[in-house]
Amino acid sequence: MSNFLTALWLLLLPLAPAEILDRIAVTVGKHVITESDILLNLRIAAFLDQKPVDLSGDSKRKAADRLVDQYLLLQEASTSRQQLPTDADARQLLEQIKAQYATETDYRATLARSQITEAQLTDHLLKGIRALRFTDLRFRPEVQLTDDDMREYYDTMAAQWRRADPAHVPTFEASRDQIEKLLTDQRITQALDRWLGTTRSETQILYKESVFKEAK
Repeated sequence: MSNFLTALWLLLLPLAPAEILDRIAVTVGKHVITESDILLNLRIAAFLDQKPVDLSGDSKRKAADRLVDQYLLLQEASTSRQQLPTDADARQLLEQIKAQYATETDYRATLARSQITEAQLTDHLLKGIRALRFTDLRFRPEVQLTDDDMREYYDTMAAQWRRADPAHVPTFEASRDQIEKLLTDQRITQALDRWLGTTRSETQILYKESVFKEAK
């Protein structure tokens, strides 16, 4: 082997592990979600929930599904004229998270143990609140509740309340605002699920199953 080829081979060797660590997990049209994107999502979720991170194959697959849904939703949001949360909103939310820690040092140490950076956390928060806000703006106008809808939902909730505490079951009128909010949120979620189902069916989404077979 010539000196040039030997040098080129040595330069390429360090790239092999990187390919394994950052292999493609999902393609959504021309958009790529890598395995490292999925692992980062799981680490940030565990950090926010203050729980040990679960990097099992099943957990990775669920995270991949969430990232696909988020990408489709944010793509739709990018073509809308809706006013969405900004970097300032994400930083405000970040400050609320940091306030849960006794000191800045504790916060930074937990970030380091979670193998995430503040920039990655902020980006995660921004995408999340943008997706939530757009979901509300996009689907809430579709929700039309009748009095019968409200009373039927109340009957369902009242049965649950009665089993939990028979002595304290609020009347329909006393719980009307709560019932309206719960039912509206449920209908928004149902509308979102229908939209995602349709959009997924119209989009070429390919999962590389080998990524989800083993835990890291």
